[in-house]
Amino acid sequence: MSNEMKRKSAMVLHEIEEALGCFVLNNGNVDNVNLDRLENIHKRELDKGREFNKSSIKDVVEATYLDELFGFVMDITRDSSVEGSVNYLYSLFHHLDVYEVRNAISHPNRPFWDCYWYRVASIASDPVNEVLGLDGIKEALAAAESGKISDPPEEWVNKIIWQIPNNLPDIFDHGLTGLIGRSKELSELKKFISNRRVNTIALVAPGGAGKTALALDLLNSIVSSPKFTKYVDAVVYCSMKTEKLTSEGVISLDAAETIDELKVNILESINEIFDECYSDIESAIQAKEDLNVLLCVDNLETLLRDNHDAFEELNFSLPSNWKVLVTSRVAISNSTIMSLESLKEKSAVHLARTYISKRGGADLENEEYIKLTKSCFYNPLAIRLTLDLVLVGKDVPSSLNVANKEIAEFSYNNLIDALTVSAIEIMEAVFVEGSSSRLSLCELLDKTLDEISSAIGELSKTSLIIRGSSDQGEVYTLSDSVKDLLIISPRNIDVRNSVQDKIHKRRVLSKEIDIKQADKELPKWHPDYVPSETAENLKILVSEVCGSLHKAKKSTDLAVSLFRKLKDSSFIYDKEYLYHKSFARVLEILKDYNAAEKHYKESIDINPEDPSSKYLLARLCHATKRYSDAYDIYLELERDGWIDLEQENVSFGKSIYNGMFLALLYDGRHDDALEKTKKWKESGVYRGVLGTYRASAWKRKMENAVDSDPELAAECLVKSSRILSDVFRSEGYFRVVNKQAVKIFEEIEFCFSRSYFSARFPNQGIELLSFIANNLVDVARDEKNLRLNVFVDKLRNVEIKDNPFQGHNWKAFSCSNDDFFHDDSDAVPVGLVGVKITNRPKEKASYMFAKDSNGNDYFLHYNNFKDGNWRVWCHISIGDSLNVVADATADTTGKATNAKEIYMST
Repeated sequence: MSNEMKRKSAMVLHEIEEALGCFVLNNGNVDNVNLDRLENIHKRELDKGREFNKSSIKDVVEATYLDELFGFVMDITRDSSVEGSVNYLYSLFHHLDVYEVRNAISHPNRPFWDCYWYRVASIASDPVNEVLGLDGIKEALAAAESGKISDPPEEWVNKIIWQIPNNLPDIFDHGLTGLIGRSKELSELKKFISNRRVNTIALVAPGGAGKTALALDLLNSIVSSPKFTKYVDAVVYCSMKTEKLTSEGVISLDAAETIDELKVNILESINEIFDECYSDIESAIQAKEDLNVLLCVDNLETLLRDNHDAFEELNFSLPSNWKVLVTSRVAISNSTIMSLESLKEKSAVHLARTYISKRGGADLENEEYIKLTKSCFYNPLAIRLTLDLVLVGKDVPSSLNVANKEIAEFSYNNLIDALTVSAIEIMEAVFVEGSSSRLSLCELLDKTLDEISSAIGELSKTSLIIRGSSDQGEVYTLSDSVKDLLIISPRNIDVRNSVQDKIHKRRVLSKEIDIKQADKELPKWHPDYVPSETAENLKILVSEVCGSLHKAKKSTDLAVSLFRKLKDSSFIYDKEYLYHKSFARVLEILKDYNAAEKHYKESIDINPEDPSSKYLLARLCHATKRYSDAYDIYLELERDGWIDLEQENVSFGKSIYNGMFLALLYDGRHDDALEKTKKWKESGVYRGVLGTYRASAWKRKMENAVDSDPELAAECLVKSSRILSDVFRSEGYFRVVNKQAVKIFEEIEFCFSRSYFSARFPNQGIELLSFIANNLVDVARDEKNLRLNVFVDKLRNVEIKDNPFQGHNWKAFSCSNDDFFHDDSDAVPVGLVGVKITNRPKEKASYMFAKDSNGNDYFLHYNNFKDGNWRVWCHISIGDSLNVVADATADTTGKATNAKEIYMST
């Protein structure tokens, strides 16, 4: 019900603010508003980095908070006939504390009471709105009451109407029920804050009485109320602990360390609130000495008990206009002391009834509430913990024989005894980690998500853990009171030690990974790069995958092991791009290309800025023959700026260009490749790569013209050879250009070994053969697949006058001298069998069948063709002779013998 009332209140209150804003816009201008108020707004907007034209009444209205808006309304109606009506409406807002309602709408974790709706409805239904011409308010009220609720803009909901600078926590221990039974004390404290003669206030009570709850409720009321700006300019909240949590466990702090901790806490709070970076507390206090700062120090009892003088010294060093509010179990001298008594029976019963209702429990009889609260000595924490016990199905324990100061611990122990082992383990893990998510709990406790969720559900019925939210999702913390109880009464010290050990080992291993990566100097684009800020467990998992990928390509068992490990972690890291990228790489090894593509895309969706996910996906598209998709991804990487002249990116840029142009060429888009490489000579470090693929594009273009347009084919080959000559001369012989050069060499030989080409284009032929002669030896040094002796013999047979390969210096490369650049392992193997092609299933099939002179059948596949490229293979016809090496190890019973090596017949 309260959620609906909150929406109704937001709808109507937004309409009221809109109406007041329109009133100012229609009836006023910047000349008749309070200049001091206008200047304050101007300064505030500039401090927040927002553009603001203080000469524009529209800008002024958009930048004002609700109370300031009312101030402007009163400015422009002063001495007018409606001044009294405006003052009356303003008094309604203050008497009904609509500012509290407005801020409750803006805070998702703040309770929204049903009475708030009736306050807003009371104002919206008052006839004064019609007197002032605030149209639309009654219509909005009627619509809300009839259930026609329209939510106001999100930016309005999120805009806090007034807030004194502060660092208060977002979630309070008493947030579920609100503060109950402390209205008298709250009112008294507000008087102390407003009294300039009171500088130090001490709120004193035993544990669990609600000191922190009262202090936080007071501070929250102060920062949300414009009237307190007369007394308070900022609220600094610090919480002191009797123990300090470290990676080695809980350690006690002595008085000297504690006062230093408090000073550091105050310094960090001031820097956070004012967005400053003071290096020491003295300079921070001096800089803010003219402000009315309210400093609240919670849980100060240890320092007061062990070294009271240390706090006194700090307190006396503060500016005279600063106020200090302290909560403690022991009294403090030289202060105004407020001792918190136990709740009255009526208030305690109200708290119990409200708490059990908000927790979704069944209502008890009034006598049961009275008995329960009395047995808890009307201690708020003890009441909540005892009701938690009731909510998990246990009987209310008898605690009348327990001293009042021990009642909270007694109630806590009764509740803990009723919890499952998993729930207690979670409490211990959250205690050590400080703030935990379901995923981190799975990692630390070695439990499944279902097990963690079940235990979280159990704890959520109690007040032992606090739910919150972050960018990573739901998080869990312990309240200060529960931490204190867990320190003095650990429930599973073995789990605590185990979790601490895991966190320590995880931290050490994570640091080692960072150090190794720094030593390797891996750039951000590298597929194995892991950002140092990555969650430690994920960093460890991803690094293990990266280090195992090479071995996994040769070991299916290892690849399957990595797959299972990643699969089991999916519920933990499903929102992490590194996880999806690593999973995709393993899936590629296991040939599950569809799943790999899905995970690459998931990685890109999560982190579009990561270049390696896109690059790996582009390579996958190329491997699965989707060249157009691969090109689009490479093009996106180019547009993202990864092909630049920065030295650390050049290697990646060359890889992108390699993939991009190979995709274009394999897709038959040679004209697009030519267009994109027009300015290859001006491309700096990429000159060699772009020149290489421009030459390849001309080669591809000629392939389509060999039969239909021989003149164009010869021209394309000449252009290609001239570009490669330039590349060889300026860039040298590198792997990419050598591979493409071999293909161009073979095309030249293929064309000009035909008499039609050699006779018609002798000049081009001589130029092209000379180009090969000038570069063949250097290229062949790196390209071991090029059988130099066989290829030279083919070139010697080209019938062109002055063919350079028919000269004496090339005789050393003939078949009789084929060991010039090759060892024995490269020689044509013995056992060659002469065969003739008998069958080709289709013109460009990758396999064919042949017979030897004895009538034996052979199966020939292109993968085993050693003497040429795909184009040569496609021109082999039925009846052509070849030499093969039979696979003697294969079982050929009833089948054709497999040819493990295939050579052209010379």
